[in-house]
Amino acid sequence: MEFLLFVLSFFALSFTTEAANSSSSTSASVFVYNNIQNDQQLVFALNAEQDTGDLYIHMSCPGGNSWMGVGIGSQMKDALIFVAYTSKNGSGVTLSPRVATGHNEPSYYDKVTCDLVYGDEYADGNTVTKDGYDNLQGVMTVNAVCHNATQWGVGNLSIGTDASSDQPFIFAVGPGETLQSDSLSANMARHDFYGQFTMDMSQATVKTGGKVPVPNGGANSYTLDGASSATGLNQDNDPAPFIHALVMCVTFVIIFPFGSLVLRVLNRVKLHAIMQSVGLVLVCMATAGGIAISMLYNKSKHFASAHQIIGILIFIALFAQLGLGIMNHRSFKKTGQGTILGKIHRYLGPAIIFFGIINAPIGFVFGGNPHLCLPYVVILLMFIILYCIVRFASHLCCGKRLKKNGPPHVGQTMPPGPEGYQYPQFGPDGNAGSGPYMQPPPAYGRAPYERQASEYGQGAHDVPLRPYESQTSGISSTPAYPRPMV
Repeated sequence: MEFLLFVLSFFALSFTTEAANSSSSTSASVFVYNNIQNDQQLVFALNAEQDTGDLYIHMSCPGGNSWMGVGIGSQMKDALIFVAYTSKNGSGVTLSPRVATGHNEPSYYDKVTCDLVYGDEYADGNTVTKDGYDNLQGVMTVNAVCHNATQWGVGNLSIGTDASSDQPFIFAVGPGETLQSDSLSANMARHDFYGQFTMDMSQATVKTGGKVPVPNGGANSYTLDGASSATGLNQDNDPAPFIHALVMCVTFVIIFPFGSLVLRVLNRVKLHAIMQSVGLVLVCMATAGGIAISMLYNKSKHFASAHQIIGILIFIALFAQLGLGIMNHRSFKKTGQGTILGKIHRYLGPAIIFFGIINAPIGFVFGGNPHLCLPYVVILLMFIILYCIVRFASHLCCGKRLKKNGPPHVGQTMPPGPEGYQYPQFGPDGNAGSGPYMQPPPAYGRAPYERQASEYGQGAHDVPLRPYESQTSGISSTPAYPRPMV
């Protein structure tokens, strides 16, 4: 008799366990995407408890991704997104409920709280394992219950037996970068891959006794159930930060320094103005791109970082530099003399270039790409060496030219003009004659190469002059200050 009771109890217990497992499997909706990396899965399983409004979730994705996220809604704007990433210790997970205001980084939403759930039935729960090449064989796994998650801001999730059978969801994974933080507001890199799916919320809802969905495919695996296949799949690629960095580096390392060089070496004011204007246009375009990029991320949307502050100051200084150059040039054309504006323009330019150059590696670190600093420094040193070589060669050539021509001295006579023509104020021997043209006008006293001051106050330059420079006005009978002639 006791043996019969034991057998009946065993079958009753087996039936109860099977019914419980069946109830568990039918009270959850499971989404599975199988093509993230090397046929690994992204899984999102949901069980909603109607009496409390709590959401019990299981999430997993390849461990090589910096983060994973699943959101309630058809798009990022106004969606409640559950974002998971590696905790500070490198093996646990952090689950952060966030709300997005657009196609930008979602912000932590403190009105929803999520608690991690542990249990023997959840293998490797709330852990991150990283195995194999590039951690492609590792897995990030989360089991949690989230409270007050059916109402948020302007969004809501309907649960119950009469709930929608095609509730829209979105999902995404981050790039293969390191993100380890216990903060619920940790900064995230832009997603590497994203898509959409729908879930049957009537199947996912239970009246009471909600729990994290256990594997429904056997051997600790999940299979698609009560959810659609993934749609709207996109491999994300945002080139804007790289374009911003490239344009700024080219402008401050190449265009602006060599635009200054053409003025110092060649004394070509127009070419200098053209090159610096091209650089200014490029900076304006890259700055606009940088502002647009900054609005996408929580760490940069307030423009309070060192890279952004330095960049804004440089941008303002560039327009001040442009105004100084224009005003000084106009004044020089009228008076033939440099101004204090030219001297400010001369020293402000190198200062802008210097701060623009050092702001690049600050930006690399701020953007999460510190590995770019070393190649940047190598390329920068190459251009600095090239710049110094050009300056030294120019200085050496000018010195040789002056040494060859020799300095002008008093007593030199004006050589004969073309075809033996002698200017009327000089006698046949080239000496000053009598009459109203006792002294040559000042223009005739210049040597073939004269040290002449620049309008920008950059010191003397070797300015080539024509052997005979005509002057039809300004000749007076009053003797002028004599100047040496050749």
